[in-house]
Amino acid sequence: MTVSAVFGSKSALAALRAHRWASTTDTFEFADIAPVHRAFPGVVQGAYDVAELALVTFLQALDNGRPVTLLPVTLLGRFQHHCLVTAREPGNIAVDSLAGKRIGVRAWTQTTGVWVRGFLRDDHGVDVGDVEWVVYEGGHVDGFADPPYATRSTSGNTLPVDFLAGAVDAAILGNELPDDPRARTLLPDPARAAAAWYGRSGAIPVNHVVVASDDFARTGAGLLTEMCQVLAASVPHPPAVSSSPDFHPHGFDALQPSLDLAGRYAYEQGIISRPISAAEVRARTEELTGVDFGRLAAPARRAG
Repeated sequence: MTVSAVFGSKSALAALRAHRWASTTDTFEFADIAPVHRAFPGVVQGAYDVAELALVTFLQALDNGRPVTLLPVTLLGRFQHHCLVTAREPGNIAVDSLAGKRIGVRAWTQTTGVWVRGFLRDDHGVDVGDVEWVVYEGGHVDGFADPPYATRSTSGNTLPVDFLAGAVDAAILGNELPDDPRARTLLPDPARAAAAWYGRSGAIPVNHVVVASDDFARTGAGLLTEMCQVLAASVPHPPAVSSSPDFHPHGFDALQPSLDLAGRYAYEQGIISRPISAAEVRARTEELTGVDFGRLAAPARRAG
């Protein structure tokens, strides 16, 4: 069986290429698309058997009846409190005075933006409708319209360029954050704020997960189970005795707090039409695959 796949995670790609599969006839054909989010519109249409996908894009796809199935493996997870940044002078902008300010975000449906707006509302009482959001591209699920308080940039620049030029008061930037001394976090101690948020929510702000097309979920359950085990082992996890959070939760048991909170945040921000729970996602995945993905065991090794 040849499995079409697209992944941006280097560790995931390396693990899938190196693993000796239980069935010697299974091979992967990887699409070369970088950055990986350019592949997401095709992923939500079921164009690949297995793929990396942003969590909120998956929730949107599920809400809109697209043929994708979540596999409970986190490829990218991190605290997001440091991603809210400003290039203004200290004192010009603060987290408790964001009403009326211009905040840039790559896309309204970007997963990092959803997590940041969620903690701004929960922990700081920020009404997202009171902020002027400046977006630079659309989402990955066709037919979605940005809310009226999110306007498309007409500058012709990327968000990092506009951010440093002062065209926005603040920005939500993850991997695109410029290495520039003018960039500073809006929260004075984002690490402490993130730890407190985690203590209250028990959730990891998951960015990228693994999905399968619905068709492949129905027919390739054995390979998908093995693949999930391989991918779960490809990312770092803290020791069992550590008190550090696991930023790569795998299995629906571990993912449940993150899925539930992401489903609520996406609904509150108008990205999906209803709250989507971890229980709903799990039931759908396990019905299609016939596999209990509550936990993921270590990958099986083929002899020889």
